[in-house]
Amino acid sequence: MRKNVKEFFKVDKELIIILLLVAISGFIFFFVYNQRAFLNFFYLPVLIGAYSFGKRHATSSAVLSVLLVSIIAYVYPDTFIHSYLDSRLNLWLDIITWGCFLTITAYYMGLLYERKEKANKEIRLTYRGIVEMLSLVIDSVDKETQSHSYRVSVISEMIAREMRCPEEEIDSIRIAALLHDIGKIGVSSMILQKIGSLSPGERKHMANHTKHGADVLNPMGGRVLQLIPLVLYHHEKYDGTGSQGLEGDNIPLGARIIAVADVYDALTSDRPYRKSLPPLQAKEEILSNVGKQFDPNVVKAFDAALPKIDFEIPLIPANI
Repeated sequence: MRKNVKEFFKVDKELIIILLLVAISGFIFFFVYNQRAFLNFFYLPVLIGAYSFGKRHATSSAVLSVLLVSIIAYVYPDTFIHSYLDSRLNLWLDIITWGCFLTITAYYMGLLYERKEKANKEIRLTYRGIVEMLSLVIDSVDKETQSHSYRVSVISEMIAREMRCPEEEIDSIRIAALLHDIGKIGVSSMILQKIGSLSPGERKHMANHTKHGADVLNPMGGRVLQLIPLVLYHHEKYDGTGSQGLEGDNIPLGARIIAVADVYDALTSDRPYRKSLPPLQAKEEILSNVGKQFDPNVVKAFDAALPKIDFEIPLIPANI
């Protein structure tokens, strides 16, 4: 599905370039008196090709532009000659010079764009690597929930795709899910691994891990700032009874998605104070809290994705 959408936009951009070439050729031929001066308009589709596809398409656009102009100049030479002092030799020298500059510009503009895209890709890979490393650090804080962040990120991504979220938003939700428990780094291991029920003070300290997580992420700046609301509000309740009082759609969608994924993985995992629940029982627990703790639309997407969730998420041993 996503591949088809990408292919559609790719073809659409190529069609735009071709239509621009034809439109510029027609405009110059039928409406412009000094056609040579308007040849620079062909830089427009060449630059679009360079920015959209790189040097190969940009150079192809330049060559096609030169070919179109050459055909017009050959078939209708008077189109580019406006006085008896003008000659065909000068005409072809002008076209050759213009064509060389156009092709060179296309190649190097496309080359610069490809290098920029390569650098951006390397930055994104580095960013993801750091995030994955942080998630391992987070899970290592609480041995009983090791690999929890990874599973929550996978479940969150599946729910977001079921809800047809944009690709960029899905990526942000997945990364925020990996980091959603980063605030636990500041929570005592005695509290995290306590077998009995928590005291009021311990519960308050535990509840503050979302705020602490936001404080940890805030100095990082850049794209990480977009993840802070998802980390900060992933324990808010849909009916507004959460610790920070956000209600309904005021809670960021990513946080509502992570909330469902977080609870589902917690219910289906062994904890010091209880054994894991079977997936169907965990599902019933989530369904019983629709409209109260969870967003109905998110739960609906979760329910639709549940067969895939149970089948595709590997259970990573705690000692890895």
